[in-house]
Amino acid sequence: MTSRHLPPLSMLRAFEAAARHESFGEAAEELNVTHSAISHQVRGLEAWFDQPLFERSARKVTLTAIGAALAASTTRAFDIMADAVAAVRPPDPDRPVLVSVEPAFAARWLVLRLDRFYAKHPDVRLHLVATPDFVKFDNDGADLAIRYGRGDWPDVTSEKILNAAAFPVISPNLLAKGHALTTPADLAHYQLIHEEDTSDWTGWLAAAGASQVDPNRGPIFDDAHLTLEAASSGQGVALADEALAAAALADGRLVRPFVLTLEIATGYYVVQPANKTLRAKAQAFHQWLLAEAQLG
Repeated sequence: MTSRHLPPLSMLRAFEAAARHESFGEAAEELNVTHSAISHQVRGLEAWFDQPLFERSARKVTLTAIGAALAASTTRAFDIMADAVAAVRPPDPDRPVLVSVEPAFAARWLVLRLDRFYAKHPDVRLHLVATPDFVKFDNDGADLAIRYGRGDWPDVTSEKILNAAAFPVISPNLLAKGHALTTPADLAHYQLIHEEDTSDWTGWLAAAGASQVDPNRGPIFDDAHLTLEAASSGQGVALADEALAAAALADGRLVRPFVLTLEIATGYYVVQPANKTLRAKAQAFHQWLLAEAQLG
C-alpha cells in the first residue's frame, strides 16, 4: 500500500477552520484554542508547503490562490470524515438537543418561554447556540435551527413559525416628554432606529403616506435585539415585529403609537436537515415550538 505523504492533521484542521471563517480568531473560538495556536499551526503548514496560504493584513486574513484550492479540498475531506464518524458512532440518547438559533429571537422570544417546554418535557435537555450564522448541520452537529429569512435555504426543510410584520415602537418615557405622535408625519420630530439598513422604515413611511419624514435618519444596528434595546432606552423609534417586541409591549417598556403594520416577506422558521428523521427528543422540541408559536 502506498503511504500517504500528509502534513500533521492538527495543522490541516487549524487551516481549514481559519480558511472557512477567514479569521484566525473565529477559528480559535471554534476549536477552543488560542489565536496564537491557530497562527502557529497555519505557519507550520505554510512551512510544510514552503509557500504562503494566507495574505495577512492588520484587520483580516485572505486566502492566496493555493490556499483557496487547498481549503476547498480540506473542507470536503473533513466533511467526509465527519460523516464517517457519525455513521459509526452509536447514538447517545442522553445527548442534549442542540438548537442553533438567531440571537435576537433567542433572547426576546424563546428563552422567555422555555419554562413551559421543560414543564412538559422534564427529561429533555436543550443546548441553545445563539448565532447569526446559518447552521451547517453536518459540521455543527445541530438537531434543529431557528432562522429569520424567506425559508428558501438549500438542502434543508423549513417551516414558518412566526411572521415578521413590522410596526413602530417607542419608549413611553420618551413619548411622554417628546412631541405627540398623532400622525405618522410627527415622526419627523424623532430619531429613527434601523436594523441592518433603512429599507423597512422607507417602506413603512411610504405605506403611511409620510413622505415628508426622512427615512434615512438615525443609527443602524445589525441586530434586532440591540435595535429594540435602543428604543426601550429612549433613543428613538424603532420598527419591531410582534415576536420580538411582545414582552416589552406587555410590560410597558415599549408602546405602539400607530396601528399600521408593514407586511414583510420574511419570517421566523424552524429548520432541519432535509431527508433526515429527527430523534425523538428533538421532535418533541420541534412540536412544542410549533404549538407555542400558535399561542403568539
